[in-house]
Amino acid sequence: MVGRVLGGIATSLLFSAFESWLVAEHFKRGFDQQWLSLTFSKAIFLGNGLVAIVAGLFGNFLVDSLNLGPVSPFDAAGIFLAIGMAVILSSWTENYGDPSESKDLLTQFKGAAVAIASDEKIALLGAIQSLFEGSMYTFVFLWTPALSPNDEDIPHGFIFATFMLASMLGSSIAARLLARSSVKVESYMQIVFVVSSASLLLPILTNGSKVAASHLQAVFNFLAFALLKLVLVFSGRPL
Repeated sequence: MVGRVLGGIATSLLFSAFESWLVAEHFKRGFDQQWLSLTFSKAIFLGNGLVAIVAGLFGNFLVDSLNLGPVSPFDAAGIFLAIGMAVILSSWTENYGDPSESKDLLTQFKGAAVAIASDEKIALLGAIQSLFEGSMYTFVFLWTPALSPNDEDIPHGFIFATFMLASMLGSSIAARLLARSSVKVESYMQIVFVVSSASLLLPILTNGSKVAASHLQAVFNFLAFALLKLVLVFSGRPL
């Protein structure tokens, strides 16, 4: 449980801190604004896609081939995290923000509350993002029992690698859509929410039916989750 709590904090910091640093560093170096979307697309394709696929296969190799136990992928992840930390500390420049905007934490919270209360669009965006994040973390915690309702032995590493392959495909599609000026984010995000909802609804519909607790139910759930991973990239959340 402690590991889950710390992992959730680390994941939240990873996405918010990295994106904030990248945006600030991008404009500080005077790069073209349009390059930013391409950078995120490539980061998802290579980092959250290709590298994650290799990591999933490597984790499966540690558990099944070397018989090091189900905890061995976490041990290996700790080593790579330490390497990443060393690279960041030695090569990244610190971003302290605008010194003129330096305020205490309470003042910043008050400013954020005023901004939310004064603009309905900000409030709605925050509510939508919170609900979407909640559903995504539910998926993160429950995809394993959904695919093995009777504690069947499933290849977690290969399944995770397949999910990441779907993310890579979604990243490629998103990059092509964003390259077109005629495509608006507001338009395709509606499709993303509908498809995501349908993907999460399928396990509910198959549960308790004639295919429940069967191989066919697991296949349906797996395909639904793969589709979910594909469309998640469009929202910028490649979980």
